[in-house]
Order: sequence, then C-alpha cells, then structure tokens
Amino acid sequence: MLNSVFLFTGENIYLLRQEFQRRKNTFVEKFWVDSLFIFNSENRDFWAVKQALYAWGLFVSKKMVIFEGIPKDLAQEWWLSADKIDKFIEDFQNNIKLLSPDTTILFLCYKPDKRTKTYKRLSENVTVKSFDNLKDSQLKQFVKDQVSPLIIWSDEITYFLDKVWTDMYRISNEIEKLKYWLKEGTTITKEIIDEFVFWLIDSNTFALFNKLFKNKIDAVRYLEKLQNEWKERWNLIWPITWNLKVFLTLIDYGNRWIKDSKQIIAETKLAPMTVATNIKNMDLLLKHQETIKSMFMSIIDIDYAIKNGKYPDTYFWLTLKKLFLETNF
Repeated sequence: MLNSVFLFTGENIYLLRQEFQRRKNTFVEKFWVDSLFIFNSENRDFWAVKQALYAWGLFVSKKMVIFEGIPKDLAQEWWLSADKIDKFIEDFQNNIKLLSPDTTILFLCYKPDKRTKTYKRLSENVTVKSFDNLKDSQLKQFVKDQVSPLIIWSDEITYFLDKVWTDMYRISNEIEKLKYWLKEGTTITKEIIDEFVFWLIDSNTFALFNKLFKNKIDAVRYLEKLQNEWKERWNLIWPITWNLKVFLTLIDYGNRWIKDSKQIIAETKLAPMTVATNIKNMDLLLKHQETIKSMFMSIIDIDYAIKNGKYPDTYFWLTLKKLFLETNF
C-alpha cells in the first residue's frame, strides 16, 4: 500500500471537490505553488509528468502531483483514452522506486471504470477515498451546518430541500444567497425561502435561454424535455416570465449605459447569482431587445387566452416552440 498516493472517487462531486480544494490549498500554503503540479487532458505532456513525479528539485522538498481523469472516468470519458491511461500506469509502476518520499500523488476520478486494469491496480495499492451521495438525514444536517450563523428548523429544512432538490452545488449556492441577504441570527421561514430561493425549474430556464442564444433547435429539444418532466404549463410559466423580466431589467440598465453588476444588484435587489448568470449576455440582450420584449408579451397573452378557455393547455408549449424557432439570436 502506497501511503502517499490517493484515489478520490465517488458520485458526490461537490464533497470530492471540496476535499480536493482543501488539501490542495493547505499544501500550497505550506510549501508554495511551485511544489504543486496538476495534469489533465489539456496539459498532459509525458515528459512534464515524468519530471514532476521523479525529478528531485534543488529547491522543492515537498511535492503534490495531481492527475485528473485517471483511472478511466465514465463521467468524463473525453478526458483521456484508456490506452494512454494504461501506458501511464504501467510506466508509473515500473518507476515507482524513483518517487521521492516527500511526493504526494492524488488521482481524481468521479466514476471510475472498475473493469479496467488501471482501476484494479490502483484500488489495491493506493489509499481510496470514496465520496458517496448523502442520505436524507446527512443532507439535512449539511443544510443546518452550512446555514449558520442563520437559524433554520427541521420543517423549513425539508421545505428548502423540496424546493432546491439534492444537488449539493445548488444547495450551497442557495444557502450563500440567503446568507448574503439576511442578517446573522435570522430565523429562516418558509416565506423567506419562497422569496429568495429558486425552484429547481428556475435554473432550468437559465439553461433553456442559454441554449436558445446558441442554437434554437437545441433549445426546443430542451423545452420538450422540460415539458415531459413538468407536464403542466404553470410549472414553467412563472420562472420563464420571471427570467424574461430579468432580461428586460438588464436591457433597461444597458440602455442607460449601466453594466456594473454591483450597482444593478444594489438597486434591483436581484440575487447576485441571477445577475452574474445573465449579465454576461448583456450585449446580446441589447441587440435583440425587441425580440425579447415581443416574446415576453406573447407568453403573457397566450397564458391569458388559455386561462379564459380560448385555447387548450397544449397551445402554450406549441406557442413557445414557435417563438423559439422564429428567433435569430
């Protein structure tokens, strides 16, 4: 067993990356950035790898060498081919005696292909740390711990998770939003959650419009996915009109030559993540502001017509697809 070699793996990417960042930052604080070497599919030069692993530097006593995508990662298959990984591991085993005792090696692989020789070799010879998805009770405790110094009780934690779901990056982002806007010691109520926290579908509308800005066919396909998942139009009508209102707000500021996100956040009270997510498209929004205004009014009109019995519910989805296909972002 190689005590200085680790394999980080598991479906809980949030916890894996948190632990990875903690170890990396702690190491850099102690031994400086020149002692850290990170390799992935974009910068994996075989000679540079050998130098990082086996060369004994004059001024570097401690080293941390990190490899992302080894063993073969089924979650990120495009990173490295299996034959390159096998070749690297074979060379690594043949030269392991050359490793400095002060070298720490960390392999990162979210979903390793356990059928490969590389995984079997590593899992039998290095320290494996697996990051699994949290159980319900653990997830609730995570929310309670992360919310501090705010206060949240059990029923509100359940309500929060029902709204946000189980993705820990989403949970963390929504908690940071609450901590940004609320004073220390504030007790989080369901009303506060409704005011500040996005439903899962809200993030989907961000993704929907990002696709629309790049490829309208992809956007229609994604819209069909949302339709299959959410069924009823009212699951989408509020977040999509809300997102368009955000666009219209940014357009108003852009037309007044105001593009400073801090000023926009302070004056509109929009969540920082909302502004940061959308302000990068400011120039695109300004260029197509008439299209966005027309889309907003069309959605309001069709929703009103459906509510008054003029059209069936399915007409909402058909109209939205038509609006998307007619755009030219």
